[in-house]
Amino acid sequence: MSKEQAKRIRRRKPGDLGQLRRVLWEVLLEAEALVRSPAQPPAEKVKAMHALATLAGAYMKALELHDLSKKVEELENQVIELRWPA
Repeated sequence: MSKEQAKRIRRRKPGDLGQLRRVLWEVLLEAEALVRSPAQPPAEKVKAMHALATLAGAYMKALELHDLSKKVEELENQVIELRWPA
């Protein structure tokens, strides 16, 4: 295997939830700009609308997951404090 092939196989490290939210938000803004652009043909606007709806759902799930993970972390810290008070 050549060095170039090895570079193609290498994958990026998985991101965290914050990175996912940022990327989804950036893409949402791009899709919104396409929908609002008068220069876009109607077929492209429909594709952008569909992408926008899909991305909005994914973004909402990511926000919900982020909020839930914060709550779980807070509850875990409370349990630790109750078991082993300082």
